[in-house]
Amino acid sequence: KKASEEQMKIYNENTHLHAVHDKDLLKKAVDGGDEMLLNYCQKYLSEKVMTRLKAGAFSNLCIHLRERSDVIQNVELMTISGFCRNCLAKWMVVEARKISDETRPLALEGSEKEQLVQALDSFGYDQAAQVVYGCTYPEWKKRYQTKATEEQMERYSGSSHLHAKHDLSLLATRVLNDHSSAIESNAKEHIQNTHHNTKGQHKHPLLSDVCCEDVDNFQPTERPCEKFSSIVSPPNDNMKLKIAILTVSDRAASKSYKTGDLSGPAVEQAIIEHLNHLKAALSEQNVSVTNVEKDIVPDEISDIKQKLLLWSGKSNESMRGCPCDLIFTTGGTGFATRDVTPEATLSVVDRECQGLMSWASMELTAIQPLATLSRAAAGLCGNTLIVNLPGNPAGAAQVVELLFPLLLHAIADIRKN
Repeated sequence: KKASEEQMKIYNENTHLHAVHDKDLLKKAVDGGDEMLLNYCQKYLSEKVMTRLKAGAFSNLCIHLRERSDVIQNVELMTISGFCRNCLAKWMVVEARKISDETRPLALEGSEKEQLVQALDSFGYDQAAQVVYGCTYPEWKKRYQTKATEEQMERYSGSSHLHAKHDLSLLATRVLNDHSSAIESNAKEHIQNTHHNTKGQHKHPLLSDVCCEDVDNFQPTERPCEKFSSIVSPPNDNMKLKIAILTVSDRAASKSYKTGDLSGPAVEQAIIEHLNHLKAALSEQNVSVTNVEKDIVPDEISDIKQKLLLWSGKSNESMRGCPCDLIFTTGGTGFATRDVTPEATLSVVDRECQGLMSWASMELTAIQPLATLSRAAAGLCGNTLIVNLPGNPAGAAQVVELLFPLLLHAIADIRKN
Protein backbone atom coordinates (compact mmCIF):
# COMPACT_ATOMS: atom_id res chain seq x y z
CA LYS A 1 0.00 0.00 0.00
CA LYS A 2 1.05 3.56 -0.51
CA ALA A 3 2.51 5.00 2.68
CA SER A 4 0.47 7.69 4.38
CA GLU A 5 1.92 11.13 5.14
CA GLU A 6 2.10 10.20 8.83
CA GLN A 7 3.96 6.98 8.02
CA MET A 8 6.43 8.81 5.79
CA LYS A 9 6.98 11.41 8.50
CA ILE A 10 7.81 8.71 11.05
CA TYR A 11 10.00 6.94 8.48
CA ASN A 12 12.03 10.08 7.73
CA GLU A 13 12.41 10.91 11.43
CA ASN A 14 14.00 7.52 12.04
CA THR A 15 16.54 7.31 9.25
CA HIS A 16 19.33 7.06 11.84
CA LEU A 17 17.92 3.62 12.80
CA HIS A 18 17.75 2.25 9.27
CA ALA A 19 19.96 -0.61 8.19
CA VAL A 20 22.55 0.26 5.55
CA HIS A 21 23.39 -2.21 2.78
CA ASP A 22 26.27 -2.44 0.33
CA LYS A 23 24.71 -2.11 -3.12
CA ASP A 24 27.72 -3.69 -4.83
CA LEU A 25 27.36 -6.83 -2.72
CA LEU A 26 23.68 -7.06 -3.55
CA LYS A 27 24.22 -7.07 -7.33
CA LYS A 28 23.86 -10.43 -9.07
CA ALA A 29 27.17 -11.91 -10.15
CA VAL A 30 25.45 -13.42 -13.19
CA ASP A 31 22.54 -11.76 -14.91
CA GLY A 32 20.22 -14.43 -16.22
CA GLY A 33 17.11 -12.29 -16.53
CA ASP A 34 13.77 -12.71 -14.80
CA GLU A 35 13.48 -16.34 -15.87
CA MET A 36 16.47 -17.20 -13.71
CA LEU A 37 14.70 -15.82 -10.62
CA LEU A 38 11.90 -18.39 -10.88
CA ASN A 39 12.57 -21.17 -8.32
CA TYR A 40 16.17 -19.98 -8.13
CA CYS A 41 16.82 -21.27 -4.61
CA GLN A 42 15.37 -24.71 -5.27
CA LYS A 43 17.31 -24.96 -8.49
CA TYR A 44 20.77 -23.73 -7.53
CA LEU A 45 21.13 -23.75 -3.73
CA SER A 46 21.28 -26.85 -1.53
CA GLU A 47 19.22 -27.13 1.64
CA LYS A 48 22.42 -26.82 3.69
CA VAL A 49 23.39 -23.56 1.97
CA MET A 50 19.87 -22.19 2.39
CA THR A 51 20.00 -23.00 6.10
CA ARG A 52 23.25 -21.02 6.39
CA LEU A 53 21.72 -18.09 4.52
CA LYS A 54 18.70 -18.04 6.83
CA ALA A 55 20.91 -18.37 9.92
CA GLY A 56 23.05 -15.47 8.69
CA ALA A 57 19.97 -13.31 8.18
CA PHE A 58 18.77 -14.16 11.71
CA SER A 59 22.20 -13.36 13.15
CA ASN A 60 22.29 -9.99 11.39
CA LEU A 61 18.78 -9.20 12.60
CA CYS A 62 19.90 -9.85 16.20
CA ILE A 63 22.97 -7.64 15.73
CA HIS A 64 20.83 -4.90 14.17
CA LEU A 65 18.47 -4.94 17.18
CA ARG A 66 21.33 -5.05 19.71
CA GLU A 67 22.90 -1.94 18.19
CA ARG A 68 19.59 -0.11 18.61
CA SER A 69 18.72 -1.34 22.10
CA ASP A 70 18.70 2.17 23.55
CA VAL A 71 16.10 3.49 21.08
CA ILE A 72 13.94 0.55 19.96
CA GLN A 73 11.84 -0.95 22.76
CA ASN A 74 10.26 -4.40 22.55
CA VAL A 75 6.79 -2.91 22.96
CA GLU A 76 7.34 -0.89 19.76
CA LEU A 77 8.52 -3.95 17.86
CA MET A 78 5.38 -5.82 18.96
CA THR A 79 3.18 -2.92 17.85
CA ILE A 80 4.67 -2.64 14.37
CA SER A 81 5.58 -6.23 13.50
CA GLY A 82 3.79 -8.46 16.02
CA PHE A 83 7.05 -9.90 17.37
CA CYS A 84 9.94 -8.69 19.52
CA ARG A 85 13.35 -9.85 20.70
CA ASN A 86 11.71 -12.23 23.17
CA CYS A 87 9.77 -13.86 20.33
CA LEU A 88 13.01 -14.51 18.44
CA ALA A 89 14.42 -16.24 21.52
CA LYS A 90 11.29 -18.35 21.93
CA TRP A 91 11.31 -19.40 18.28
CA MET A 92 14.90 -20.56 18.76
CA VAL A 93 13.74 -22.79 21.62
CA VAL A 94 10.94 -24.21 19.47
CA GLU A 95 13.50 -25.13 16.80
CA ALA A 96 15.66 -26.79 19.48
CA ARG A 97 12.69 -28.96 20.49
CA LYS A 98 12.02 -29.80 16.84
CA ILE A 99 15.63 -30.86 16.17
CA SER A 100 15.68 -32.86 19.42
CA ASP A 101 12.53 -34.80 18.45
CA GLU A 102 13.98 -35.54 15.00
CA THR A 103 17.35 -36.66 16.42
CA ARG A 104 16.18 -38.69 19.44
CA PRO A 105 15.21 -41.88 17.51
CA LEU A 106 18.77 -42.03 16.11
CA ALA A 107 20.55 -41.28 19.41
CA LEU A 108 22.28 -44.36 20.81
CA GLU A 109 23.36 -44.33 24.46
CA GLY A 110 26.73 -42.64 24.86
CA SER A 111 26.77 -41.31 21.29
CA GLU A 112 27.32 -37.74 20.16
CA LYS A 113 23.69 -37.64 19.06
CA GLU A 114 22.62 -38.45 22.64
CA GLN A 115 24.74 -35.54 23.85
CA LEU A 116 23.12 -33.30 21.23
CA VAL A 117 19.61 -34.33 22.29
CA GLN A 118 20.41 -33.64 25.95
CA ALA A 119 21.92 -30.26 25.10
CA LEU A 120 18.89 -29.33 22.98
CA ASP A 121 16.47 -30.43 25.70
CA SER A 122 18.36 -28.30 28.22
CA PHE A 123 18.31 -25.27 25.90
CA GLY A 124 15.70 -22.88 27.24
CA TYR A 125 14.52 -19.29 26.99
CA ASP A 126 17.34 -17.91 29.18
CA GLN A 127 20.02 -19.36 26.89
CA ALA A 128 18.22 -18.28 23.71
CA ALA A 129 17.62 -14.77 25.05
CA GLN A 130 21.34 -14.35 25.67
CA VAL A 131 21.99 -15.17 21.99
CA VAL A 132 19.41 -12.63 20.82
CA TYR A 133 20.14 -9.82 23.29
CA GLY A 134 23.92 -10.34 23.48
CA CYS A 135 23.55 -10.43 27.28
CA THR A 136 21.10 -11.90 29.79
CA TYR A 137 17.57 -10.58 29.52
CA PRO A 138 17.58 -9.09 33.08
CA GLU A 139 20.81 -7.23 32.22
CA TRP A 140 19.23 -5.86 29.03
CA LYS A 141 16.11 -4.73 30.88
CA LYS A 142 18.20 -2.94 33.51
CA ARG A 143 20.24 -1.09 30.88
CA TYR A 144 17.69 -0.27 28.20
CA GLN A 145 14.05 -0.96 29.01
CA THR A 146 11.94 2.07 29.82
CA LYS A 147 8.38 2.31 31.06
CA ALA A 148 5.93 2.41 28.15
CA THR A 149 4.01 5.65 27.68
CA GLU A 150 0.20 5.74 27.52
CA GLU A 151 0.44 6.40 23.78
CA GLN A 152 2.74 3.40 23.27
CA MET A 153 0.42 1.14 25.28
CA GLU A 154 -2.60 2.33 23.29
CA ARG A 155 -0.86 1.45 20.01
CA TYR A 156 0.36 -1.83 21.50
CA SER A 157 -3.16 -2.84 22.57
CA GLY A 158 -4.54 -1.87 19.19
CA SER A 159 -2.12 -4.22 17.43
CA SER A 160 -2.85 -7.27 19.60
CA HIS A 161 -4.24 -9.19 16.60
CA LEU A 162 -0.70 -9.17 15.17
CA HIS A 163 1.07 -10.44 18.27
CA ALA A 164 2.92 -13.75 18.17
CA LYS A 165 1.77 -16.51 20.52
CA HIS A 166 4.03 -19.09 22.11
CA ASP A 167 3.38 -22.56 23.52
CA LEU A 168 4.60 -22.86 27.13
CA SER A 169 4.82 -26.66 26.92
CA LEU A 170 7.44 -26.43 24.16
CA LEU A 171 9.48 -23.71 25.80
CA ALA A 172 10.02 -25.49 29.14
CA THR A 173 13.37 -27.27 29.42
CA ARG A 174 12.98 -31.03 29.40
CA VAL A 175 16.09 -32.18 31.28
CA LEU A 176 17.23 -31.30 34.78
CA ASN A 177 19.06 -34.14 36.51
CA ASP A 178 21.40 -37.00 35.65
CA HIS A 179 20.45 -39.86 33.40
CA SER A 180 16.87 -38.63 33.18
CA SER A 181 15.28 -39.52 29.88
CA ALA A 182 13.72 -36.61 28.04
CA ILE A 183 10.03 -36.15 28.69
CA GLU A 184 8.02 -37.74 25.91
CA SER A 185 5.54 -35.28 24.44
CA ASN A 186 3.53 -34.53 21.36
CA ALA A 187 6.03 -31.88 20.38
CA LYS A 188 5.63 -32.40 16.65
CA GLU A 189 1.91 -31.78 16.94
CA HIS A 190 2.56 -28.63 19.00
CA ILE A 191 5.08 -27.38 16.43
CA GLN A 192 2.60 -27.84 13.61
CA ASN A 193 0.05 -25.83 15.57
CA THR A 194 2.35 -23.05 16.75
CA HIS A 195 5.46 -22.64 14.60
CA HIS A 196 5.19 -20.28 11.63
CA ASN A 197 1.43 -20.11 12.14
CA THR A 198 0.22 -16.63 11.24
CA LYS A 199 -3.50 -17.30 11.17
CA GLY A 200 -4.41 -19.71 13.97
CA GLN A 201 -4.89 -18.71 17.58
CA HIS A 202 -3.04 -20.59 20.31
CA LYS A 203 -4.65 -21.92 23.45
CA HIS A 204 -1.59 -21.52 25.68
CA PRO A 205 0.50 -18.42 24.87
CA LEU A 206 3.70 -18.07 26.87
CA LEU A 207 3.27 -14.95 28.95
CA SER A 208 6.27 -12.72 29.43
CA ASP A 209 6.66 -9.21 30.77
CA VAL A 210 7.18 -7.80 27.30
CA CYS A 211 5.64 -9.78 24.47
CA CYS A 212 2.23 -11.38 24.19
CA GLU A 213 0.87 -9.51 27.22
CA ASP A 214 0.29 -5.97 28.48
CA VAL A 215 3.77 -4.94 29.63
CA ASP A 216 2.56 -2.82 32.54
CA ASN A 217 -0.33 -4.89 33.86
CA PHE A 218 1.20 -8.36 33.60
CA GLN A 219 3.26 -9.51 36.58
CA PRO A 220 5.57 -12.37 35.56
CA THR A 221 5.66 -15.42 37.80
CA GLU A 222 8.86 -15.58 39.79
CA ARG A 223 11.00 -18.65 39.56
CA PRO A 224 11.64 -20.23 42.97
CA CYS A 225 15.27 -19.13 42.95
CA GLU A 226 14.36 -15.49 42.17
CA LYS A 227 11.70 -15.47 44.87
CA PHE A 228 14.03 -16.93 47.47
CA SER A 229 16.98 -14.70 46.56
CA SER A 230 14.77 -11.67 47.16
CA ILE A 231 13.94 -12.93 50.68
CA VAL A 232 17.34 -14.21 51.83
CA SER A 233 20.09 -11.67 51.36
CA PRO A 234 23.73 -12.73 51.77
CA PRO A 235 25.51 -12.17 55.11
CA ASN A 236 26.93 -8.71 55.72
CA ASP A 237 30.49 -10.01 56.09
CA ASN A 238 33.06 -9.32 53.41
CA MET A 239 33.62 -12.81 52.06
CA LYS A 240 36.48 -14.12 49.96
CA LEU A 241 35.75 -17.66 48.87
CA LYS A 242 37.85 -20.56 47.69
CA ILE A 243 35.64 -22.85 45.63
CA ALA A 244 36.22 -26.21 43.93
CA ILE A 245 34.19 -27.86 41.17
CA LEU A 246 34.46 -31.60 40.60
CA THR A 247 32.90 -33.15 37.50
CA VAL A 248 32.09 -36.82 38.06
CA SER A 249 31.67 -38.63 34.75
CA ASP A 250 33.24 -41.68 33.16
CA ARG A 251 32.87 -40.23 29.69
CA ALA A 252 34.13 -36.77 30.59
CA ALA A 253 37.12 -38.28 32.40
CA SER A 254 37.99 -40.42 29.37
CA LYS A 255 37.52 -37.37 27.08
CA SER A 256 34.82 -39.18 25.11
CA TYR A 257 32.78 -36.02 24.67
CA LYS A 258 33.64 -34.08 21.52
CA THR A 259 32.49 -30.89 23.25
CA GLY A 260 34.51 -31.61 26.38
CA ASP A 261 33.08 -31.23 29.88
CA LEU A 262 30.06 -28.92 29.88
CA SER A 263 28.85 -29.34 33.47
CA GLY A 264 31.87 -27.94 35.30
CA PRO A 265 32.02 -24.74 33.21
CA ALA A 266 28.23 -24.32 33.62
CA VAL A 267 28.62 -24.42 37.41
CA GLU A 268 31.47 -21.90 37.32
CA GLN A 269 29.49 -19.57 35.05
CA ALA A 270 26.45 -19.81 37.35
CA ILE A 271 28.61 -18.78 40.31
CA ILE A 272 30.06 -15.82 38.41
CA GLU A 273 26.61 -14.65 37.26
CA HIS A 274 25.19 -14.89 40.79
CA LEU A 275 28.07 -12.86 42.23
CA ASN A 276 27.61 -10.24 39.51
CA HIS A 277 23.92 -10.12 40.38
CA LEU A 278 24.77 -9.55 44.04
CA LYS A 279 27.16 -6.72 43.19
CA ALA A 280 24.54 -5.03 40.99
CA ALA A 281 21.66 -5.46 43.42
CA LEU A 282 23.51 -4.97 46.73
CA SER A 283 26.33 -2.51 46.30
CA GLU A 284 27.36 -2.77 49.96
CA GLN A 285 27.99 -6.52 49.65
CA ASN A 286 31.51 -7.69 48.96
CA VAL A 287 31.52 -11.38 48.08
CA SER A 288 34.27 -12.57 45.79
CA VAL A 289 35.95 -15.79 44.69
CA THR A 290 39.72 -15.77 45.06
CA ASN A 291 40.36 -19.23 43.64
CA VAL A 292 38.51 -21.96 41.75
CA GLU A 293 39.90 -25.49 41.68
CA LYS A 294 38.55 -27.74 38.93
CA ASP A 295 38.98 -31.40 38.06
CA ILE A 296 37.26 -34.35 36.39
CA VAL A 297 37.14 -37.89 37.81
CA PRO A 298 35.38 -41.08 36.69
CA ASP A 299 32.36 -42.52 38.52
CA GLU A 300 34.51 -44.31 41.09
CA ILE A 301 33.98 -43.84 44.83
CA SER A 302 37.72 -43.98 45.56
CA ASP A 303 38.55 -41.25 43.00
CA ILE A 304 35.74 -39.00 44.21
CA LYS A 305 36.71 -39.44 47.87
CA GLN A 306 40.37 -38.72 47.18
CA LYS A 307 39.58 -35.40 45.54
CA LEU A 308 37.01 -34.34 48.16
CA LEU A 309 39.44 -35.07 51.02
CA LEU A 310 42.25 -33.24 49.20
CA TRP A 311 40.21 -30.08 48.69
CA SER A 312 38.83 -30.27 52.24
CA GLY A 313 42.32 -30.29 53.72
CA LYS A 314 41.89 -33.76 55.22
CA SER A 315 44.12 -35.68 52.83
CA ASN A 316 47.59 -36.99 53.55
CA GLU A 317 48.72 -35.25 50.41
CA SER A 318 50.19 -31.78 50.81
CA MET A 319 47.78 -28.86 50.46
CA ARG A 320 48.78 -25.51 49.05
CA GLY A 321 47.04 -22.83 51.08
CA CYS A 322 43.81 -23.18 53.00
CA PRO A 323 41.17 -25.83 52.25
CA CYS A 324 38.23 -24.84 50.09
CA ASP A 325 35.19 -23.15 51.61
CA LEU A 326 32.81 -24.83 49.19
CA ILE A 327 32.99 -27.85 46.87
CA PHE A 328 30.43 -28.49 44.17
CA THR A 329 30.31 -31.91 42.55
CA THR A 330 28.36 -32.29 39.33
CA GLY A 331 27.19 -35.65 38.03
CA GLY A 332 26.50 -39.11 39.39
CA THR A 333 23.39 -38.34 41.46
CA GLY A 334 20.91 -40.47 39.48
CA PHE A 335 19.84 -44.10 39.75
CA ALA A 336 22.28 -45.75 37.33
CA THR A 337 24.65 -48.36 38.76
CA ARG A 338 27.63 -46.06 38.20
CA ASP A 339 25.97 -43.08 39.96
CA VAL A 340 27.92 -43.12 43.22
CA THR A 341 28.62 -39.46 43.98
CA PRO A 342 26.23 -39.27 46.98
CA GLU A 343 27.74 -42.42 48.48
CA ALA A 344 31.27 -41.05 48.06
CA THR A 345 30.22 -37.71 49.57
CA LEU A 346 28.51 -39.25 52.61
CA SER A 347 31.57 -41.41 53.26
CA VAL A 348 33.76 -38.32 53.83
CA VAL A 349 31.43 -35.79 55.49
CA ASP A 350 31.44 -35.33 59.26
CA ARG A 351 27.93 -33.87 59.35
CA GLU A 352 25.22 -34.26 56.72
CA CYS A 353 22.95 -31.37 55.65
CA GLN A 354 19.79 -33.25 54.67
CA GLY A 355 17.44 -30.27 54.80
CA LEU A 356 19.44 -28.32 52.23
CA MET A 357 19.03 -30.82 49.41
CA SER A 358 15.47 -31.80 50.39
CA TRP A 359 14.40 -28.18 50.12
CA ALA A 360 16.23 -27.73 46.79
CA SER A 361 14.53 -30.81 45.36
CA MET A 362 11.12 -29.58 46.49
CA GLU A 363 11.57 -26.08 45.03
CA LEU A 364 13.01 -27.25 41.71
CA THR A 365 10.21 -29.77 41.22
CA ALA A 366 8.04 -26.76 40.37
CA ILE A 367 10.29 -26.20 37.34
CA GLN A 368 11.02 -29.82 36.45
CA PRO A 369 9.19 -32.76 38.09
CA LEU A 370 12.16 -35.06 37.41
CA ALA A 371 14.18 -33.05 39.95
CA THR A 372 12.58 -35.26 42.60
CA LEU A 373 14.66 -38.18 41.32
CA SER A 374 17.96 -36.59 42.35
CA ARG A 375 19.80 -38.41 45.15
CA ALA A 376 22.13 -35.46 45.75
CA ALA A 377 23.70 -35.09 49.19
CA ALA A 378 25.40 -32.27 51.09
CA GLY A 379 27.48 -32.05 54.23
CA LEU A 380 30.51 -30.72 56.07
CA CYS A 381 33.95 -32.26 55.68
CA GLY A 382 36.02 -30.44 58.26
CA ASN A 383 35.28 -26.78 57.56
CA THR A 384 34.43 -27.38 53.91
CA LEU A 385 30.85 -27.52 52.69
CA ILE A 386 30.26 -30.13 49.95
CA VAL A 387 27.16 -29.97 47.72
CA ASN A 388 26.17 -32.48 45.02
CA LEU A 389 24.70 -31.06 41.80
CA PRO A 390 23.09 -32.87 38.85
CA GLY A 391 25.26 -33.61 35.84
CA ASN A 392 23.06 -31.78 33.37
CA PRO A 393 24.61 -28.31 32.81
CA ALA A 394 21.31 -26.39 32.94
CA GLY A 395 20.13 -28.33 35.98
CA ALA A 396 23.39 -27.80 37.83
CA ALA A 397 23.24 -24.05 37.17
CA GLN A 398 19.67 -23.89 38.48
CA VAL A 399 20.63 -25.56 41.75
CA VAL A 400 23.58 -23.18 42.21
CA GLU A 401 21.33 -20.18 41.61
CA LEU A 402 18.78 -21.49 44.11
CA LEU A 403 21.17 -22.47 46.92
CA PHE A 404 23.89 -19.83 46.75
CA PRO A 405 22.36 -17.31 49.22
CA LEU A 406 21.93 -20.12 51.77
CA LEU A 407 25.42 -21.48 51.19
CA LEU A 408 26.93 -18.07 51.92
CA HIS A 409 25.16 -18.04 55.29
CA ALA A 410 26.38 -21.57 56.00
CA ILE A 411 29.98 -20.59 55.20
CA ALA A 412 29.68 -17.53 57.45
CA ASP A 413 28.53 -19.81 60.31
CA ILE A 414 31.34 -22.26 59.65
CA ARG A 415 33.92 -19.47 59.81
CA LYS A 416 32.73 -18.52 63.29
CA ASN A 417 34.32 -21.76 64.43
